[in-house]
Amino acid sequence: MIQQTLRQLAISRHWPILVAVAVLACIGVLTIWADQPAAGKKQLIFFGVALACLMAFQVVDYRIIGHKAIPFYFAAAALIFYTVLGHMMAKVGAGVPGVSKVNGAYNWIDLGAFALQPSELMKVAYVMVIARYLRFRSNYRTLVGLIPLFLLTAFPLLLILGQPDLGTALVFIPALFAMLFAAGAKIRHLLGVAGMGVGIIPLLWIVGLDGVPIFQHLPSIVQEYQRNRVYAMFSDDPEVETIGTGMQQHRALMAMGSGGFAGEGIGELAAGKRVPERRNDMIFSLIGEQFGFIGSVVVIGCYLVIFVVSLEIAGSTREPFGRLVAVGIVVMLAGQTFINLMVTMKLMPVTGVTLPFVSSGGSSLIASFMSIGLLLNIGQKRPIVMGKEAFEYGD
Repeated sequence: MIQQTLRQLAISRHWPILVAVAVLACIGVLTIWADQPAAGKKQLIFFGVALACLMAFQVVDYRIIGHKAIPFYFAAAALIFYTVLGHMMAKVGAGVPGVSKVNGAYNWIDLGAFALQPSELMKVAYVMVIARYLRFRSNYRTLVGLIPLFLLTAFPLLLILGQPDLGTALVFIPALFAMLFAAGAKIRHLLGVAGMGVGIIPLLWIVGLDGVPIFQHLPSIVQEYQRNRVYAMFSDDPEVETIGTGMQQHRALMAMGSGGFAGEGIGELAAGKRVPERRNDMIFSLIGEQFGFIGSVVVIGCYLVIFVVSLEIAGSTREPFGRLVAVGIVVMLAGQTFINLMVTMKLMPVTGVTLPFVSSGGSSLIASFMSIGLLLNIGQKRPIVMGKEAFEYGD
């Protein structure tokens, strides 16, 4: 089976995805190793495990994997709930085994040899569950029919926000809307829901804010540290940038800018060593310092290759479930990449989102490789579909 998988991967006409993913993963390992050799060796092991997961998700027919989507979804949700339970118990001075506060959130389960971030697995499970739901129904073309889909989305989102992990939660909504659009949901319904969501944002901001009548007595939805991160985006106070809330982005920009056009060279991280979370959320700043503008363009180019080829797979797949999974995966990966790069370049407030295929950590790498395995699977196993084109409606 392994030989068959390797042969399929070698002859696949979607080989540019494999090349792009390999380049990104290698750049990630090199960068992490340059910062801390021990972490680089660990990332190399994760890379091997992730590659095995890619092969597993590529060799088994994606429709068979889709049959396990619901158990996968609830298993991931149960693991996330376990971390939320750890957060709740910590508030009363207790705790649960394996769950502790890391960078202000309880989103990891320490398993000894490695730590698991279940919200990363939920990304893959969520896309498959939503695709499976849309595959066998058409009631989502009504406003009432959208309710079950938003409940399926709200369930993991509320759990993830309970950790709290706003950054991860942000990538689910674009994937949902993209899959609904691809499935033929009515545009006016999607625009209406999106408009209501945008309209609620100012209300969420003022709830619990001191000095706002009535709302100041309600529980805060936006936490104080999140407000400070937004304020830091627009602050011209040098103290905020150098030692305050804006320090992380300020140092990331300094490191990235120090690379110039061609970079300082592999392992040259004089400025990057001062960047908080430099191997995770801010790893793009280390890439900019080592490889310069050229290296940064190569990284962005690799992502564009992945997204373009993924869209080609989605557009040329007639089987409904496969098409929707491909759409969900590419939007999820693109959203995560966009947020990470925007945060690093101080175009968005700081939020904890890893750079797919590059950032340190096994959970993100494995989930990203699973997604690529599914994409290759869909691109290579396209069943013949008789009848009219899927998701085409007369209105």
